[in-house]
Amino acid sequence: MTPPESYPETGHRYTYRSALVDRLRAAGQVRVGRLRLLMPQSLGFCWGVDRALAMVQDARQRFPDRRMWLLNSIIHNPKVNADMREFGIRFLKGKHAAPGALEELTDKDVVIVPAFSAMIEEMQFLKERGCEVVDTTCPWVIKPHKRAEKYVREGYTTIIHGTVGHDETRSTCSLVTHRGGHFLVVHDLGETDLLCTFLRGKIDSAELMAGLHPGAASEGFRPADHLDRIGLINQTTMLASESREIGNRLKSAMEPRMSELGGDFLDFDTICRATQDNQDATSAMVAESPDLFLVVGGFDSSNTNNLARVGDAAFVPAYHIDGPTSLGDVLTCRERPSGRLIQVKDWLPKDGPVTVAFTAGASTPDTVLADVVQRVLQLAGATPLDDFMV
Repeated sequence: MTPPESYPETGHRYTYRSALVDRLRAAGQVRVGRLRLLMPQSLGFCWGVDRALAMVQDARQRFPDRRMWLLNSIIHNPKVNADMREFGIRFLKGKHAAPGALEELTDKDVVIVPAFSAMIEEMQFLKERGCEVVDTTCPWVIKPHKRAEKYVREGYTTIIHGTVGHDETRSTCSLVTHRGGHFLVVHDLGETDLLCTFLRGKIDSAELMAGLHPGAASEGFRPADHLDRIGLINQTTMLASESREIGNRLKSAMEPRMSELGGDFLDFDTICRATQDNQDATSAMVAESPDLFLVVGGFDSSNTNNLARVGDAAFVPAYHIDGPTSLGDVLTCRERPSGRLIQVKDWLPKDGPVTVAFTAGASTPDTVLADVVQRVLQLAGATPLDDFMV
């Protein structure tokens, strides 16, 4: 999805661009010393992130003399959120929250809602305080919201392929609850298979709920009563191929209920277009069997983690790192699926030709990816690339 021509490319977009990454993206590959570097054309900042950051820039210009807050991380990238703090924007929630900030809010404050959206309760609170709200919710995130509302109106329980606790999924769950519906979150194929086993009558409700993540279901959710009519949506940043398979498995498991119990199953793909494009481009790149694959993005970034899983599916050593400081004699990366940070020795062969593939999550500045490329060249004993000499 490309930004509308009327939307200015100002502020952060130019700050975070890198001529080096632009050239590497256009070339697809380049050889530097013993290294062959691969980079897909589709990576990094998506339109929704560009839009959110430009809206922040616009708000800073419109309200130069007013206190400005972020409800939570504007996007899941430590560099960008650190920049927000440098600009004097304070945080209401999350690990950077200012103590007592919520109680301080008045109608003189400006509050920015992140690209992931917000819970209904949070929006109601801001309205009660009379704050000026700048809502940067990505239009792609609104897509599953609208579909979930339709499910509730028509009497369906919303099944969400997503991560319990992720900002986007939290906002969707809140919306379903406030519209009077029920939801159930499944994170992966394993949890989906557990749900399918219940739908086929092979386990009871207690066994189903015991196998899901705490908080995966709405309050008052009763599997025996609320799973005859279900509608599937996806957190927009999930692995698209997995979402499709989840839909296939749920449809198969629901077929006896649809014929015998009057049940029904609806499936609506709400994966973000940029997420799909980045995953497709990454899949084509790792098909060249690089020796290693570095995926750059915040450790709490869902779409970055799923880009790394594309490498796993191609049996390529894939490492989710958050920037150049993750690279040294050992590599610090996010382990899948546990989410723990681990260290890997001997990740970069010391001798001989090496093919290194790179990509970046939709919330990762190109400048951070460029620094990672230069760090790999340094560690491999290769000459750093000039931004304009690729």
